Amino acid sequence: MDKAELDKIMGLYKSHLQVKKLLAPDTISLYLSSIKMFVSFCEKFHKKLAIPDKWLIENLGVREIEAFMQHQMNVLNWKRSTMVTCISGIKIFYQFLAESENVKNPIQHFKLPRDINEIGHRSIEISKINQLFELSFEDSLQGHQQRLLLEFIYGLGMSLAKIIKIRSAIPELDEGQVRLYFQDSKYRDVPFSPVSIKVLKSYLKLIDNIDGDQSFWINNKGRILTAAQLQNMLNKYFVQHKLPPISANELRDLSVQHFSGKGADVRSLQALRHVKQLRRLQSLKDTSFGDLQNKFRQKHLRNQTSNKEQL
Repeated sequence: MDKAELDKIMGLYKSHLQVKKLLAPDTISLYLSSIKMFVSFCEKFHKKLAIPDKWLIENLGVREIEAFMQHQMNVLNWKRSTMVTCISGIKIFYQFLAESENVKNPIQHFKLPRDINEIGHRSIEISKINQLFELSFEDSLQGHQQRLLLEFIYGLGMSLAKIIKIRSAIPELDEGQVRLYFQDSKYRDVPFSPVSIKVLKSYLKLIDNIDGDQSFWINNKGRILTAAQLQNMLNKYFVQHKLPPISANELRDLSVQHFSGKGADVRSLQALRHVKQLRRLQSLKDTSFGDLQNKFRQKHLRNQTSNKEQL
């Protein structure tokens, strides 16, 4: 990377942070340092990372970011909080380049993997959550909805953003299959247990007798429920069973841990969460999965910088 060109870009980036982002001087300093450290890392290890000799900043993408993270956290013992700040500065830098230089943002969809400690404290609740499927539920509209939310989120790994788009359901397909129709007229066939199918049939009868919007998620007055209302309903359900309130995403994370603990392979977990990249699952798996990823990194030419002895 040409130093003069980089200095010019960094000057423009600093102005961008000052004028458009209105960031505090200390934050600007941290973000600028983050870019410099990332670029220095790539310059030092460009051969191990298989970066072209005459590379440009847009040649650096997710793989280089991940190698940089591994080095800073595993070799230099950075704390996660420090890494989060650093990655934020780098992401804003690429957004700036995409807007000002009209170049593609190679890390547009990059997300820092969640820390296992963020969800580990809930692992003890998995057995209690599994018991919820065996308990009777309140025989009301909300009771049916709470039980279905548990099935969609925990049993099927669906996000609340996807669940809220369900418009109708047909439970009479092949045995154990339910067809869900969404806002865009697309449908998806999903597996349902016999008990859950009975709940769904009972719920469909309830909403058929309510005047108002012809939708899947409605209240007693026939008005469409929002995602926030479904989340509140889920929280209330957990509190009723003497469990702490839980977000839909946390519940999905626990479902991955549950199926992983029962022996589900990585491909099955990818299908459950509808993700293509393994790194999206790395914080949800046990240590054996992390060991497997480390082996892949050590064998892959562009990820060898994660091995301390090779740096």
